[in-house]
Amino acid sequence: MNKILVIDPGKGWGNFVSKMYCYQYLAKFKNSKIYFLTKRSTQAKNYLSCDSLSQHVIYLEEPKKGILNIFYNMKQFVKNIININKLNCNTCYVFHPSLRYLFLAKLSLIKDIWGLGFKFQNFFIKKNKKLYNSFFSKSLKDNEALEFTKKITKSKTIDFKPLSSNKYKLRDTIGIIIAASGFEKRWPIKNYLDVIFFLKRQNFKKFLIISGKDQLKDEKIIKDKFKNELELIFSSDKEIKDVIPYLKSCKFCVGNDTGFSHLSVNFDIETLIIHGDCPPQDYSSLIHHVDIDKSMTRSSTSIISITVEKVLDELSKFLNRRGGRVVEGARLESV
Repeated sequence: MNKILVIDPGKGWGNFVSKMYCYQYLAKFKNSKIYFLTKRSTQAKNYLSCDSLSQHVIYLEEPKKGILNIFYNMKQFVKNIININKLNCNTCYVFHPSLRYLFLAKLSLIKDIWGLGFKFQNFFIKKNKKLYNSFFSKSLKDNEALEFTKKITKSKTIDFKPLSSNKYKLRDTIGIIIAASGFEKRWPIKNYLDVIFFLKRQNFKKFLIISGKDQLKDEKIIKDKFKNELELIFSSDKEIKDVIPYLKSCKFCVGNDTGFSHLSVNFDIETLIIHGDCPPQDYSSLIHHVDIDKSMTRSSTSIISITVEKVLDELSKFLNRRGGRVVEGARLESV
């Protein structure tokens, strides 16, 4: 039986989730489920452990910074090798440019190893098993995983495919994603009040407010404003695995550029994503972008420049495309 391992620590939860369609295609090409070795921050066990794509998810034993932790880090490195060897995989694909992750594969019992081959990695991978041709090749950034998968599978195009999908008639909720990993990705909560009010005027009654544990105050603001008018589901007290069933019941989502936004896309949910410090990713037609003005320079505060009017305008266009009739004058005047 062919057993394959993907080593991808991820560059954040959203970035990892956005590559799932590439891994699906790879699994189909190899006619095998995938063992994933990744960081805990990708939250992979919450959405992959019960999925047909994944055989098993293992979290990396991560090193600590500082010279005093050298022996601890060596111990963790050996633990990772032992965990890899237990899988008895035939092939490994390293979807990360770090030498450390490539050496994890090299020092294991896996014979067939592929890697990105970016910069110093390039010297340790055979020419036909790497994406980048030389040490001096320029990074493909967000397209890296897609192009690497094309190289492995010898495919010219790879179309996006969701991890799973609920029937649309079973969906009765609107997702409002206020959660984000940092302030630079958080659109102001007062603006989201306007969005919810606008959607309320369109006769939507049930909302899933996806937030983090540090956003209890934001949840309270929404609850105090709409508790007697709307059915509200909050997530700050829930684990990701517990939020997923509610997320799958969403007709569409609106929110920050974060892991949950990309997870909703992977559940076949159209998602309006508000961008700030990071440029949009265009891996799926289910994503609808609301981005900063082209004349602006991206920064940690650029998301604040996106006005409520701009988001509501894009939301109106979105609803019109879906065949709905948008009620005019739905802007919340005072919050």
